Amino acid sequence: MDAMTGVMTADGSARRPSDDDVASVTTTADLIRRSLRGVVAGRIDTIDTLVACVLARGHVLIEDIPGVGKTLLAQALASSIGGSFHRIQGTPDLLPGDVTGTMVPHGDDFELRFRPGPIFSNVVVFDELNRANPRTQSALLEATEEGAVTVDGTTRELPSPFVLVATQNPIEMAGTYPLGEGALDRFMAVVTPGRAGVDDEVEVLTGRRGRTQLSEVEPVVDIADVVAAQHVVGRVAIADSIARWIVEVLAATRSHPKVRLGASTRGGVALVQLAKARAAMAGRAYVVPDDVVALAVPALAHRLIVANAGGLVDAGREVASECIERVPPPTA
Repeated sequence: MDAMTGVMTADGSARRPSDDDVASVTTTADLIRRSLRGVVAGRIDTIDTLVACVLARGHVLIEDIPGVGKTLLAQALASSIGGSFHRIQGTPDLLPGDVTGTMVPHGDDFELRFRPGPIFSNVVVFDELNRANPRTQSALLEATEEGAVTVDGTTRELPSPFVLVATQNPIEMAGTYPLGEGALDRFMAVVTPGRAGVDDEVEVLTGRRGRTQLSEVEPVVDIADVVAAQHVVGRVAIADSIARWIVEVLAATRSHPKVRLGASTRGGVALVQLAKARAAMAGRAYVVPDDVVALAVPALAHRLIVANAGGLVDAGREVASECIERVPPPTA
């Protein structure tokens, strides 16, 4: 077995997907990326991370100040993928039942029947998640972890695939409820689009990009394409040497002098899944160190609790970036 590509499992059976399988993932990813770039000006790295997260069966949180295109990016993704779609607007008076569904009377005898909430969709955009109260935020924990919700003692499966794309304003903004560590840990990646560059902003102001183009977006892939790509991504190989390197990076976050709580094992799993997706998007059936480096900050930063950070959104990113730079990658 090749030490870097890790193309065999422990029992000696092949696990690496075929070239045709990987090519199908690359095609699916390129179609989605091209669709997003037709609406969202710039933000190429953010778009790539968003697509990788979908292909890795993860959920993504888009965090930034108002007016930089968070909701637009989420809606463009939902419109580019076939399947059911719902949008939820976060407000302080939003109740858990408004998201998951509730029992309602039915018929003359007032028999209670379950009415599904908007969470029962393939793609759910939860806009301004941290404007929803903590009780409603907690209603998402089971959905994002188990792909199901429990109402009135009965557990109901969500559609497959289920992708949550949430947006939030920085926690310094008025009227927000910071997400708890458990809720943040359910997101595979957190991305920050940032302000558009000069040329990109001109594209928006002239109407060549931005919300004016959203109505033109049609599905470029269907749910079956996404599911097939997810299965292939799951079979992308990662060598033990790269996995051990990721463990060392996780350990570096836990021992960093500025960190009160380092990255969890779930963070390492998320980073591996994202790296596999990036590898397949690039036409490879195996992970290389560059895949890990490119996605370490989106996968790990939001899982770090930095001492005396005062809620600054960049604190975790700085530490994660420092740790991935400090721990040398494998060379063979």
